[in-house]
Amino acid sequence: MKEGMSPVLKIWLVTALIIIGVLAVSFASLRIVIKNTAEAFNTQQLFLVRESARSIEEFIKNIEKSLQTTADILVANPQEKILASFVAHQQGLIQALFLATEKGEILQQYPRDVPEFGYPDVDIKKCISRASGQGKKIFISDVLCVRQGKEKNLSLILGVAVARTSYWMCCLVNFHEMKESFIYPVRSGKTGYAWMIDNKGVLLAHPNKEMEGRKAVDVLKDLWPEYSACNLETIIDREMTRGEEGKGEYTGWHIGEKKLTKKLIAYCPIHFNGVLWSIGVSAPYREAMAPLVESILGPLVFLVCFILIIISVAWLLVVQETRKLLVHQELAWSNEVFDGIADGISIIDRDYRVLMVNKAISQWHGKPQASFKGMQCYNVFQQGEALCHGCPAREAFETGQAAYRERVSTTLGGKKYYFYLTAFPLKDKSGNTVRVAECAKDVTNEMALQSELLQHERKSMIVKMSAQVAHEIRNPLGSLTLNIDLLEDEISGYGGVDASEAKNLIGTIKAETEGLHKVLKEYLECTRFPTIKPEKQDVNSIIEDLFGFLEESLRRKKIIFRTTLEYNLPMAYVDQDQIRRAFLNIVLNAVEAMGSGGTIEVATRFQERYIEIVFADSGVGIESSQIDKIFTPFFSTKSGGTGLGLSITQHIVAEHKGEILCESFSGDGARFMIRLPVWEENDASRQS
Repeated sequence: MKEGMSPVLKIWLVTALIIIGVLAVSFASLRIVIKNTAEAFNTQQLFLVRESARSIEEFIKNIEKSLQTTADILVANPQEKILASFVAHQQGLIQALFLATEKGEILQQYPRDVPEFGYPDVDIKKCISRASGQGKKIFISDVLCVRQGKEKNLSLILGVAVARTSYWMCCLVNFHEMKESFIYPVRSGKTGYAWMIDNKGVLLAHPNKEMEGRKAVDVLKDLWPEYSACNLETIIDREMTRGEEGKGEYTGWHIGEKKLTKKLIAYCPIHFNGVLWSIGVSAPYREAMAPLVESILGPLVFLVCFILIIISVAWLLVVQETRKLLVHQELAWSNEVFDGIADGISIIDRDYRVLMVNKAISQWHGKPQASFKGMQCYNVFQQGEALCHGCPAREAFETGQAAYRERVSTTLGGKKYYFYLTAFPLKDKSGNTVRVAECAKDVTNEMALQSELLQHERKSMIVKMSAQVAHEIRNPLGSLTLNIDLLEDEISGYGGVDASEAKNLIGTIKAETEGLHKVLKEYLECTRFPTIKPEKQDVNSIIEDLFGFLEESLRRKKIIFRTTLEYNLPMAYVDQDQIRRAFLNIVLNAVEAMGSGGTIEVATRFQERYIEIVFADSGVGIESSQIDKIFTPFFSTKSGGTGLGLSITQHIVAEHKGEILCESFSGDGARFMIRLPVWEENDASRQS
């Protein structure tokens, strides 16, 4: 049979499930918090890039407005003064100002040492031509490379048409100043930075100036050729170069890092006059989580303490359960020992109620152990209504010491048992006796053996005595009887003489000699117990035949006899003559006990492979102190009795492998029960 899971394993399993559940909830919550933190951080970054993009747009628009104003007044005023005034007014925002024809030829410039500019895809003439063709009065070139001496910087040209002329007023925007003012100062976290690309993904601004002028994706691939699945490429190609605003995360290069870093990014487009740039700001993921790490330190410590508390409680429960299991194991062992002891044990409280019994008592009484609980001990064990005389349990309660009784008897299932009874006090912490454990040792077999040995010794003595009596008394008694008969004949021959007195004396002598003959006959029967020859017999027929033989004698003594014989009683395996003799001895004892008048009842019944024959009379009964002695040879309560009748009856029943029991109370008659084995098929084989 499969055993269930042990309680200790259950405790650890439940504890593990609780810890796993707590950790799962904690990690799920942490992931949500991390996600929300990253989202909040990216929202903050998006706000930064929006502000930076608006600032750049305003920066370009301001230059555009100033340039338009200058172009409007250029016709009415000296050209050089206007140019100088504009450059002075936009100090730091533009690098140069010049006037160009619609074919891109520069007519005038300020300052005169304008840096040489050039960019593969940028040409002023193309820009003016494209703007004119589209009917626009303003253009902005693509980013171009400007060299001033050995320095090389990125810039762009902004131009507006001069009213009522074919000229264009153009300026070289100070792109470096714009980056220094609106891009480089943008910071996110501790090391996060801003950068900008055009609609082709070319870096226009980056803290690492060596990367400017190159495609951002190419730069990343050059730095880490083995890293191809870069999310930044998707963000740039599908979002930023298309003028989308958004936020996300990617893995890429970061200042001061030697390996790829997970980063958060927010980006926003810059729109003006058909030009599309996109500014982005990115910061390492760990920097965004730094405040979170600090904030969750307390909950983390609490979580660890909580788990430790759960483990500690589980450990305490395991220790407690282990102790409980040990107690249960020891209790189970105690119960096994308790039930395994062959002696009967019962636990009794101060109200003399039975609390528990072991299997031995349960088997003796033929009842389940639970049926004894709560019953009065004297009612269960002695079938009484009050405490037994000399109760050892009461003595143990009163003295607090063990009490001992010998030869305590009781009747179970119609059979008498004898016990040695010991009551042990069970005390509480204060030393008060609160329970008593009674131990009953069954000594029925020992006493039966002792009785059997005693009977055997007495029978041996009877044999010797009977033989001696037969030798010493029988022959002289026979001669005496013969001479008395001769004397009686002699006296009868005297004629004319009054011999009545002599005849009376001779009659008395003959009666006494006949009594001696009867005693001598009983003694000789004890010495010659015949070997039984059992056969298949009907006990009911034997009883009916016996009472038919005694009917006249019982009627003269006014004794009524009744029979209750079970119909279809099984056949018995007995010696008919010997059993009839045993029945006769019991009936004759009953007749002598009743004197004149009374009742004798005989009943038969089948009970568990035995035939029970019960003889009950209404005589004077037998004293309880004499019940155990009635089957002892030479013991008799009758005047002039030999004490051999019941001893012979017990011997006959024992030879048939049966038993005889007696119950009686003084003044209330006697009841004898004989149990004889039923005839079986194997008896027939033995008989043949």
